[in-house]
Amino acid sequence: MRLGGPIVAASLLHLTVNATDIVMSGRYGSSDLAGVALATAIVGPINALLWGTLSGITPIVAQRFGAGAGAASSYIARQGVWIGIALSGVAMVLIANGHRLIGLIAAGNSVDATIVSVGYLQSVMWGLPGFALYSVLRSTSEGLGRTKPAVVAAVVMVVLNAALNYVFIFGRLGAPEMGGVGCGVATAIVNWSAAATMAIVVRWQNFLPPDFFRRKLILDLKQMAEITRVGFPIGLATFVEWGVFALVAICLSRFGEAAVAAHSIATNINGLTFMVPHALGMAAAIRVGHQVGQRDYAGAKTTGDTVLIVTLVFAAAMAVLLLGVREPLAALYTPAPDVQFIATRVFVFVALYQFIDNTQVTALGTLRGYKDTRGPMGLVMVAYWLVALPVALSLGFGWWTGNPMGIDGFWVGLGAGLLFVTVTLNLRRVHLARDEDRIELLADRSE
Repeated sequence: MRLGGPIVAASLLHLTVNATDIVMSGRYGSSDLAGVALATAIVGPINALLWGTLSGITPIVAQRFGAGAGAASSYIARQGVWIGIALSGVAMVLIANGHRLIGLIAAGNSVDATIVSVGYLQSVMWGLPGFALYSVLRSTSEGLGRTKPAVVAAVVMVVLNAALNYVFIFGRLGAPEMGGVGCGVATAIVNWSAAATMAIVVRWQNFLPPDFFRRKLILDLKQMAEITRVGFPIGLATFVEWGVFALVAICLSRFGEAAVAAHSIATNINGLTFMVPHALGMAAAIRVGHQVGQRDYAGAKTTGDTVLIVTLVFAAAMAVLLLGVREPLAALYTPAPDVQFIATRVFVFVALYQFIDNTQVTALGTLRGYKDTRGPMGLVMVAYWLVALPVALSLGFGWWTGNPMGIDGFWVGLGAGLLFVTVTLNLRRVHLARDEDRIELLADRSE
């Protein structure tokens, strides 16, 4: 909990930024909420790929730190800057052309929602390099077991995002009234502010080597390859998960703005509750990485088992809570009765997801501590693209039954994929924890 507590706080605060965008754009207008939701469906998976790849720094640094390398364990993370620059550059090009995709998927939404989506994309992309730098510094700090700097950065992000949203969405303090587009402007500024905050905090706490920021940044292809080998499967797995949820949002645009808005609200609520087990998984990755570095394999197994138990207890509590406050929770996000009606129905699925979604992410985190990322990536891809998506599309559009289930069918399909991946990942975790030879191989130790 010493590691997990700050990560939970940082993750919840980070998602609060997205929740603030949804709530404030929804208060401005339903078209703006739908527009932001559609744009986020494009930006979200790209951000997930960027963050996931750079989070591969964490288990690498953690295992080196656990093996006794001390603060010098962090030097490899500097190569993540090159990877971040390259990925954010590609991401900016993709998002800059996102209007082409919006034009294809906007059927069922108003012209106003489409305009908001395009404007959001054109604004938010300028913050991607800042997000990459923030990700490098956060992953480095967490690999060393220093999880509090991310909390400080997250607090700054939440406060600044709410203030900037108020200014740019509603046109305060002399700024133009931009509606949902203002969320994109605010997010771009917030991403750069997060990077600056992380840099200031880690230098102030002085746990990195004295020359970490001063040393000349020379390209090291071997170290970049190690980060990519561990991190890219994480990024791709995260991209696949986000991508399927985003594709569902895109498909739901055929059913109208209310369905898109309700899906956005439900995924945001699911994301808020998901952040606690997600953070526990990140803490498990750090703890297991340290234990593997120390060759404490029994301790690593205990960490994985303990995190699973804590996650199940949390899931049960959240499921009961969500079922009890469905209606006031929907009303908090939007005053539109049609959106509230759909959202409260989908919240039932969100409550059930607590058990399957939360336990898969903690299993993923534990496996990352062992630097086992490629196998899990394959399982995630099968779960979402060969199970979740076909079932979701078939039920949602009525391909199997002839009777389209709409948003309910899509969420049933997502649940089927999540059930597959949580079972397979947890079985893999249990098997790996007992296989010391495999653990040594993944840690790149032959002695």
